[in-house]
Amino acid sequence: MRKKYFNLEHLSESILALICLIAVFGGLVYRFYALNRLGVIISLILAIIAFFIIQYSYLISNKTSSRSQLQKPKNGKFRLIDFIFYILYFILLFFCFYILIRQQNAGAIVSPWQIVPNYFFIIYSLATLLLLANVIINRKFALPLIMLHYFLSFSVALIVYRLGYGYDPFIHRATENLIDQTGAVNPKPFYYLGQYALVIILHKITCLPIDWLDKLMVPFLAAFFLPPALWRAFKAWFTATASNLLLITASLILGFSFFIVTTPQNLAYLLLILAVFTGLTCKNLYDFSLVLILAAAATLVHPVAGIPAMLFAGFLAVYRSDNSRVKKYLYPLLALITVFILPALFYVLNRRLTATAPTDTPTSEALALGLNMPVGENFILNFIYLYGFNLKFIIAALALGGIYIAWKNREHCKILRIYLTISLALFASYFLTVRLPFAFLINYERDDYPLRILMTAIIFLLPFMILSLYWLIEKVSQKNIFIKLSFAVFLLVLLSASLYLSYPRYDDYFNSRGYSVSADDLEAVKFINQNAKSDFIVLADQQVGAAALSQFGFKKYYGELFYYPIPTGSPLYQYYLNMVYKKADHETMDAAMALAGVNESYFVLNKYWWAFPKILDEAKFSADSWQEISGGQVYVFKYLKNNQSKL
Repeated sequence: MRKKYFNLEHLSESILALICLIAVFGGLVYRFYALNRLGVIISLILAIIAFFIIQYSYLISNKTSSRSQLQKPKNGKFRLIDFIFYILYFILLFFCFYILIRQQNAGAIVSPWQIVPNYFFIIYSLATLLLLANVIINRKFALPLIMLHYFLSFSVALIVYRLGYGYDPFIHRATENLIDQTGAVNPKPFYYLGQYALVIILHKITCLPIDWLDKLMVPFLAAFFLPPALWRAFKAWFTATASNLLLITASLILGFSFFIVTTPQNLAYLLLILAVFTGLTCKNLYDFSLVLILAAAATLVHPVAGIPAMLFAGFLAVYRSDNSRVKKYLYPLLALITVFILPALFYVLNRRLTATAPTDTPTSEALALGLNMPVGENFILNFIYLYGFNLKFIIAALALGGIYIAWKNREHCKILRIYLTISLALFASYFLTVRLPFAFLINYERDDYPLRILMTAIIFLLPFMILSLYWLIEKVSQKNIFIKLSFAVFLLVLLSASLYLSYPRYDDYFNSRGYSVSADDLEAVKFINQNAKSDFIVLADQQVGAAALSQFGFKKYYGELFYYPIPTGSPLYQYYLNMVYKKADHETMDAAMALAGVNESYFVLNKYWWAFPKILDEAKFSADSWQEISGGQVYVFKYLKNNQSKL
């Protein structure tokens, strides 16, 4: 019988490879040239040539090795009960999406759970229950169903926040729109290039809007590629098909907050995770080429995840080498590079950008110890936060359990030594990086970069967590029906809790604080743009600045100073903080105008600000004029240079 070289799983790998190649070559062409029409054509030609070379290596690898063909799960005949389960699941899935679409909101909200009704979680839980039933009882089409469930889980913010979720995505979309118009935006650092290139090239060849391509990218790619990647890895490592599918579903309990919105860091995390699990089954040149292009794409998207991904590819190359001397010297060298390269790069960045910034050193609480026992609220919320507050201990226990299992089966788990080495090296890198001041960032953002290294270290522990979860699932599968049902219910509850915890929250235990960009913000920035008589600056919070970017892009600069206080390291942002935390007076606005060299400025105050009544009275007294927006949801105050405050 003629051997099949192309199957459904290989199709998924091929699409992923092509996407990564577009990101890599598009990013490089953009860095050294531009993404105009010629740049896009060059990028696509290079990506397609490399793609066919990789496909040729796939054919060669299948002829010369025993790379397993990963077929769809099979389980006997198709029964009526299976059809009923499928129909019920799709009905519930439809209602989940319908509820989210009905709750689309353009207001200033902290959490999607403020407006999504509580019964959504009931329907989501029932849909998850039917998914588990399909996975356990009948495994036909289970993987596509899991992919749909992943997309539902990742797309709550995508659907509910009508104008877009977060702050950073607005900056990146504004940059992408400007690149689309001009071909390039200077400066062009080596980071972010992969995402920008991928969005721009897909926009050019599909004519789909940039905003939607950007918003969909991480949630869709994670849902489309992560379950097949996990399936390939689990099928190669474990024998029980039902347990493998259940394990893919159960993986969501570990949290997925970085899959709910598109940013370069989140996209790089996704590519790193795909490389990590692809590496588990790396046995030939084709497999290694997949890991390498995933790592290269991650590096051009964001180096905090990309550099460890490239080092991981280096470790894999050494691991597959037959030269013992190479292993003896290169393993320690790669480990040392992993420890020091990111702290060194951050040290250089810190020295370059810290000229006028304060020098206080942040204190990281990422590894704070101590169990947290929430009490005083209803049972459901207490349980959710019992799980959420102590998730780091659960992750640590799963990782340690997996390390023990790997040690007991060390002859079959040799490759996992690489993962543990990289993870430990990155933990050391985290402890070095956390001592840097990052004084070019505002105080409450200074832990962000060290925490990204910590997250990368945890990602390399994922295979160990998976070993623990698989061991647990296999143990439960050998018990009586009562234990199995109890475990299924417990898993169902954890999956629903994970959904809640993976999004911003506003409840009695946690306040995510970050408000969304609202229609009122858009009206305020449009009002300012229409009424300004000359060059001007605006002091406003980040979300108003994001609204301005979405409407007018990078419209005005005074030297290197953007006319809205973006980013938070901008001197204008400190003046804004003085207006809202100290006193909203004319003197502060005069100083900000003098810095920018303009004679006109605006101060924007949102009603949700904590000291709104006090700031409102001060600003009304000091401003030259003011305008109420959307019935008082936002106020815009106008200041002219050298004018006296009203008496």
